[in-house]
Amino acid sequence: MHTVPPRTRAIATTLLLFAATSCGDGSTDPAVATTMAANSAETVTAVAGTAVSPAPSVILRDQNGSPFPGDTVTFAVVAGGGTVTGATVVTDSSGIATVGAWILGKTAGPNSLTATSGGLTVTFNATGTVGPTASLAISAGDNQSAAVGSPVPVPPAVRVQDANGNLKAGITVTFTVGEGGGSVAAASATSTADGIATAGSWTLGSAQGANTLVATAEGAPAVIFRATATSRCAVRTPHTLGSTTGGALESIDCAFPDGSRVDFFSTVLAQANAYLFRQSASFDTYLDLSLADGTVIAENDDATSTDTNSAIKALLPAGTYLLGASSVDPGITGNYTLSSQVTSADNGNCELVFVVRNVSTTQSVAATDCLWTLPPAAPIYGDGFFILLRAGQAITVEMSSAAVDSYLELQRIGGTLMAENDDRDSSTKNARITFTAAETDYYAIVARTAVGSQTGAYTLTIQ
Repeated sequence: MHTVPPRTRAIATTLLLFAATSCGDGSTDPAVATTMAANSAETVTAVAGTAVSPAPSVILRDQNGSPFPGDTVTFAVVAGGGTVTGATVVTDSSGIATVGAWILGKTAGPNSLTATSGGLTVTFNATGTVGPTASLAISAGDNQSAAVGSPVPVPPAVRVQDANGNLKAGITVTFTVGEGGGSVAAASATSTADGIATAGSWTLGSAQGANTLVATAEGAPAVIFRATATSRCAVRTPHTLGSTTGGALESIDCAFPDGSRVDFFSTVLAQANAYLFRQSASFDTYLDLSLADGTVIAENDDATSTDTNSAIKALLPAGTYLLGASSVDPGITGNYTLSSQVTSADNGNCELVFVVRNVSTTQSVAATDCLWTLPPAAPIYGDGFFILLRAGQAITVEMSSAAVDSYLELQRIGGTLMAENDDRDSSTKNARITFTAAETDYYAIVARTAVGSQTGAYTLTIQ
C-alpha cells in the first residue's frame, strides 16, 4: 500500500473541508451585503419641525437576494436642517434597518436624508409643510396718529405664522375696533401668499386720546394695534397752488371760540407774487390766510356784496402759508371747495388787497381806482392795501413815482387816520411813513396822489 506523506495528507484534509462548505453551484457563501433598497416610501410629506411617519427604513440583501442581517447602516440629514435619532442601526434578521426618528427642519420646504452601509446609499426626500396657525405678528400700521375721526395713514396688517414662524396663506383674520371707538373698513381679510392680511382703512374715534384695533385668527393669540387721535386743529392738509381741493366742515373739526368749525390747509408759494384764494360752498363761508406759524394776515367773509363765497387777494413773498376754511355762522357743517391761483398784482377797481411786510409792488393810479375826494373837487384817485399789525410791530411804507405826486395815508380800520405823508423830503415828491402799532388791528395803507386828476405808475414798498 502506498503511504501518503504527512504534508500531502494535511493539504488533502483542507481541500475536503473546503469542498464540504461549497455551494451546490460551485460558488462560495457571501461575506457582505451587495444591495440596499428603501423599505419605506422614499418621498414623504410632514409638517415642518415634526417627525416623518413612518420612520425611513432600508433592507440589505446579499448577492442572491437574501436578507442580510447584522450589518451596520448610518442615517444622516443632508438637506433642510432637522435631526435624526437612532442614526446608527444594525439590520435585523430580515435585513431591515430603521432610523429612530427623522425630524424635519423648522423651515417649510425640501429635506433629504441618506442611509449608507459600506459603499451602498439610499436617499429619502421629504417636504416640510406649514403647520397650523399659531401666531399673528404685526407687519405694519402700529403706533400711528391721526386727527380725530380720520383714518390712520397706514392700514394695519399682520403676518400669519405657524409655530415655527412659517408664513401661512389663505387664513382669515378679523380686525375689531377696541378702545376709542371709530371704525374699520374691510374688517375681515385673508392672508396672501406672503402671509400678510391687511385691514381696510382704520378711522379713529371722535375723541382725542388712545385708540386700539384688535386682530384675531383661529388658533392664534390676538394682537393689538395702537394709535393716538389728535386734535384736528393741528392737521394741515396740503393744497397745491393752482388746484381745487374739496373739503367738508364736520362736527368733529377744529372749532373757533365762537363754535364755528374750521379746516386748515398748507400751501407753498415758490415766488413773490399776487395770489387769489377762494372758498366756495352752499353756506356762508369765511376764509383765513396765515403765516406758517399760524399768525393771521388776512381774512374775508364775502367776495362781493352779493356773494356768500369768500376770496382773499394778497401780495405775498415766497414761503409756506396756511388757509383756514370756515363758515360765518357757528355750528355749520357741509362740503366746500378751496381754490388758488396766481393773479394780477394790479389793485384796480378799488379792490380789497392784503399785504404783509417785505413786499414791493408796482401799481398804477387810474381813473377806475378808489375816489378819495367828493365833487366838485378835482378827483383824487388811489389804491388801498390792508395789513394786519400786532401791537409793537413797526413798518416803513414808501410810495415812489416819476409820474404822479405821491401821497401816503395809514388808517386804522374804521377810518381813524394814524399817519400821513406827502413828500419824504424837500427834494422829492415821493412819500414815506414810518409807524409802530400800539394796538393789534388791520390798517389800510392808502397810496394816492397829492394832486387832483393825476394818474400814472408808482412803486409801493412795505418794510
